[in-house]
Amino acid sequence: MTPLRSKMIRAMRQRRFAAKTCKNYLYGLTSLTRYTGKSPDKLTISELQRYFEFIVQEKQLSASTCKQQLHAVKFFYLHVLNWPDVDFNIVVPKKPQYIPELLTRKQVS
Repeated sequence: MTPLRSKMIRAMRQRRFAAKTCKNYLYGLTSLTRYTGKSPDKLTISELQRYFEFIVQEKQLSASTCKQQLHAVKFFYLHVLNWPDVDFNIVVPKKPQYIPELLTRKQVS
């Protein structure tokens, strides 16, 4: 296990994250690392933007999965590496909203 991974696990445990959240956050960073081929602490904002463009457009991940990966990356930079000055202007898709079908008065009665 890399030192950064163990540091992230400790930071998540300290904040009492749910086990599934820890698993998903670690998966998000592993996916980022595999895509870029670099350690996450060596990435630039433009590389992060390319990664999020990739997961939205190429992999077509759901809006909630993209947001979860964005939260994982933010957590890593802000709470594990303590880089408060990192600017996250990364765009992820909004969750689609569905308007329920309205029932007629006859259907209600």
